[in-house]
Amino acid sequence: MNLNLAMPYTDTCSEPQTPNLAFYSPQSEDMLFTPEHLSTQTPIEIFCQAGIRAVSLAWTLHRNALAKPFRQGVAEALPADRFRTNVWPQDLPPGFYDLRVCLDSGAPASIAPNRRPVSGICTFGWRVSEMAIRDTRPADFMSFWDNAKAAASAIPMDGRIESCIATFGQDAINEYNLTNACLPADYDPDGHTAKEVESYKVSIAGPDGGRVYGWLAKPKGPGPFPAMLILPGGGFAARPRPLEHARHGYLALDIQIHGQDVDLSDYPTIPGHFSDQQYRPVDEYYYYKVHQRVIQAMNYLAFRTDVDAARIAVAGGSQGGRLGLVIAGLDNRVAAVVSAIAHSSNHPHLRWVDGCNGPSKSPVCDGMDLLDAPHLTRLRLRPTSYSM
Repeated sequence: MNLNLAMPYTDTCSEPQTPNLAFYSPQSEDMLFTPEHLSTQTPIEIFCQAGIRAVSLAWTLHRNALAKPFRQGVAEALPADRFRTNVWPQDLPPGFYDLRVCLDSGAPASIAPNRRPVSGICTFGWRVSEMAIRDTRPADFMSFWDNAKAAASAIPMDGRIESCIATFGQDAINEYNLTNACLPADYDPDGHTAKEVESYKVSIAGPDGGRVYGWLAKPKGPGPFPAMLILPGGGFAARPRPLEHARHGYLALDIQIHGQDVDLSDYPTIPGHFSDQQYRPVDEYYYYKVHQRVIQAMNYLAFRTDVDAARIAVAGGSQGGRLGLVIAGLDNRVAAVVSAIAHSSNHPHLRWVDGCNGPSKSPVCDGMDLLDAPHLTRLRLRPTSYSM
C-alpha cells in the first residue's frame, strides 16, 4: 500500500524473478538476529539456495557496505544446491553486516560468460536495537527547521475540493486497484473496515505561491478517522486514489510533492530536482520546499475535523520512504511511519562508508577497526551551520 502507483497492476515481479542466489535463515525471517534467536554457543545460520547447479560457495564477512572483509571461509555444501554459512556473533558489535558470496558452478566462463562467476550479498543485523546513535546534526538544525515549519504553517491553508466526490463500493475499489493503482484487486479482505469509501481531488496552498495537490479517500461517514499521508517515490508522475487505504479505515491523502497536479497526461522534470541542484543558500535547495509541502499536508490533515489528529501515519517508498523518516523527525504529530526502501536516508553512514572504501581511506577504517561503531563524530559529514 505504500508503493501504490498510477498504473495497472501485473503479477510480474521485479528482475530477477528467479534469482541465482536466494538467502534465508530458519532462525529469523527478517534476518535481524538477537541473542534470543540463538541458544548458548549457537552461530547465526544463513542458508543460500542456488538457482543453478553448484559446486561450492566462498564467503567473506563485511561491515555493512564496506569493501574490506574481516572474515572469510567456505560454506557447507548441502543437498539440492544449498549452502550453509555459520556466522559466530559473540565478538560482533551491534550493527548490520554483509555476507558476500561467490558461487562456483563448476562450469567455465565460456559456457555462460554473462552469469559466471555468480556473486551476491546478504545483509543481516545483529542486536541492531543496541546500535549507538550518533548525532551529526549542525548546531542550528532544530532552529532552522522550526523556522521552516513556522513559515509553512503561516501560509493560509486555502483548502479546496478540486473534483466531484465519487463513491466506491467493494467491486469498484477492486477494479480501480487493478487498473489505476498498481495493486491487486483485494489482498487483505480481513482488514476491511468500510464497505464504501468516497474520494476526491484536493489542493492546499504551497510554500512557493503554488498549490499542493493530492487525492483524498476516506470511509463514508463523519469520522474522526485515523489518517495516512502517502508520499511518492522519485520522479514526476501521476498519483492514484488511495482507495485501499480508505477501506482499511484511514482518511488517506496521496500527494504530489513537486507542486504539480496529480492527474496530468505529461509531467515535465523540474530543474534542480536531480541535475543543476543548488545547495546554497539552503532555503533555495529543491527539497527545502518539498519538505515544506509535506509539512503543509500534515497541517491540512490535522486541521480536518474528520481526522483523529493523534493518529496520523506517514507511508512511502524510496524517495517517499526517506521523506517519511524526515517528516517523522521534524513533526511530532506523526504517530507512526512506514517506510520502504528509504533511499539515502542513512546519508551520514554512507559518507563514512565512502571514506572507508575510497582512495583516501579514513584511519578509523583500518584493520579490525571495521568492527567498531562508525566514528561519525570524527568526520565532517555536514556543514557546521545551516546558515552558511
